[in-house]
Amino acid sequence: MSPDYEPPPAETQAEAPHLPAPTHPMAVARALLPAWQAHGMPSLRYWRGQWMRWRGPHWDEEDSAAMRADLYPRLEHATYTATDRNGQERTAEWAPTSAKVANLMEALAAIVHLPGDVEPPTWLAAPDREGERRTIVACRNGLLDVTTRALHPLTPAYFNRVSVPFDYDPETPTPARWIGFLRSVWTDDPEAIDALQEWFGYVLSGRTDLHKMLLIVGPMRSGKGTIARTLTALVGKRNMSGPTMSSLATNFGLADLVGKSLAVVADARLPRQGTETIVERLLTITGEDAVTVDRKHKEPWSGRLPARFMLLSNELPAFRDSSGAIASRLLILTMTISNLGREDTSLDRDLSRELPGILNWALDGLDRLTRRGRLVEPASSAEAVALLNASTSPIRAFLADWCHLDPEASTPKDELYEMWRDWCRTEGRDHPGTKPTFSRDLFAAGLGIKESKIRIGGIRTPSYVGVRLDRPTPRPGWSG
Repeated sequence: MSPDYEPPPAETQAEAPHLPAPTHPMAVARALLPAWQAHGMPSLRYWRGQWMRWRGPHWDEEDSAAMRADLYPRLEHATYTATDRNGQERTAEWAPTSAKVANLMEALAAIVHLPGDVEPPTWLAAPDREGERRTIVACRNGLLDVTTRALHPLTPAYFNRVSVPFDYDPETPTPARWIGFLRSVWTDDPEAIDALQEWFGYVLSGRTDLHKMLLIVGPMRSGKGTIARTLTALVGKRNMSGPTMSSLATNFGLADLVGKSLAVVADARLPRQGTETIVERLLTITGEDAVTVDRKHKEPWSGRLPARFMLLSNELPAFRDSSGAIASRLLILTMTISNLGREDTSLDRDLSRELPGILNWALDGLDRLTRRGRLVEPASSAEAVALLNASTSPIRAFLADWCHLDPEASTPKDELYEMWRDWCRTEGRDHPGTKPTFSRDLFAAGLGIKESKIRIGGIRTPSYVGVRLDRPTPRPGWSG
């Protein structure tokens, strides 16, 4: 039940509706439907096995218990016209029972059914004004067209699950405290601040088309938590989920992400078990693929999860993904300054007063992102990006260090594998794996390398085509 739900007052006998008979639940549902309308549109929907109620700035889930609590008072004193055995009409009490209410709810669900392939945010009816098909940010005081910064009235015709919990104010002052905080975190690094600004705008826009996650790496008390709390305040706590890496690998680990705009992983260190499942799920969600989500005591939910992931860590996460796909999904920002022992206890309170200004700041970042079409990492993240690529896909790091990709080249399989083992020893990797796992990871890297038998010295030799060794100068202690 929504926290702002208030049951309708019980109908008095004088106000009680006269309805069709309980044996005609569809007719009863149509008679009651005006109670769930606003601006000429239904304010109640049944979508993907779940009741949805329009709350003004957004649509919210309504559980079946709340629906029953709504219906019983409406029906308590209702009447209908009954006909006795002699054909005489009389007024009878509707007398709601669990069976009657269940039948009525089923009929009502059929009337307000919304197809499961509808993906919020979207318009359920054609907008009246030109341009409303553009990106919308729902605020407490209206629907904001981020392109024109025009504010339009709230309407149930816009099916969205996320809204910012305050008013849009174009005249609000620049968030000086927020800007000062960011400049203290990234001194002389405006590129990092710009990247964060664009990320904030991306999250607020509801877009998922860039297929990106944000990873912020830095020491304790460096500002990671402040940034996460500020973004959470912008989207609203009800729209944020705080999963752990471990929970993402469990059966019900995705349940809390349904309908959430933001997922903040406060400690992005990976567990020893389940890393493959975690990587798979992160790729699926950020790639806008449909997932089936198991939910305790509820029917499974299927659809695309709109949550944008924000990972916070003191160190680079130890993802393992031979394809390199997970690394390509990450926008990395690094921090180097710790304020441990020098925390500003008034900062969060001050920033909460600047939220309308931070919203405008984020919208400016969204404008810049829209013009460019992609998120750009700052130069200060280059080293972290290289380290993550090497740790996430050692095969790719090996190919970059000791090989050269050339579609006309070939290398005997045994020779390339032995060089891989030497590279692993040089890099301190204790488990280079077997020849089959090396081949699997090599092909998973997606670099166009293929298997073939190449004639060498008159002998057909199993080889990898598309790669040749480019041996580096031997390091001390290396036996190549």
